[in-house]
Amino acid sequence: MPTKRDTPQVKKPTKRTDPRALRRFVEELSWLLTTFDDLDFRALANLAAEGNMIKQQSSNTAKMRQNETTILLGRLPSLFMDESLFTTNEDIVEFAKHALKIEMPRWHKKSKYELIGNVVCNANLLDVDRLRQLIKAVESLQDVKSSTRDLVRNQREIGLSWNEVIQNMLTQAI
Repeated sequence: MPTKRDTPQVKKPTKRTDPRALRRFVEELSWLLTTFDDLDFRALANLAAEGNMIKQQSSNTAKMRQNETTILLGRLPSLFMDESLFTTNEDIVEFAKHALKIEMPRWHKKSKYELIGNVVCNANLLDVDRLRQLIKAVESLQDVKSSTRDLVRNQREIGLSWNEVIQNMLTQAI
């Protein structure tokens, strides 16, 4: 059976009460306060509240971007699989280049699924405004009843490039 001497005793930390240390602290605090005597110390409470508000705004922006990215990335594969809009792999590459600013080197050697995967992975890097524009365009393209879908199909049939079609869509503010 262990005795009192055998068990190590944990010391509770004690606060220093040394008068010299306290005096130095007061001198330092006094110097610090006089150095910043033009500051309104009551504003410290507001500063903490503003910091929390800024953190929350940036968090909300990040969540919004994540939601918009998820929406777009979920819709792109089915859009590219639509044979009436994207008849060839070149159509996908051209759309990616002009709408998403994604370059795909050696795309001739890739399958349709590889191209779609490449686009989806790179679309994740778009800024929020570009994401919003693209989501709106993709939604109108996927809406079977949309006049935009027919317009795009007709423009592609008469030989307009995806760049021209996209520019037309953006100027018409879908």
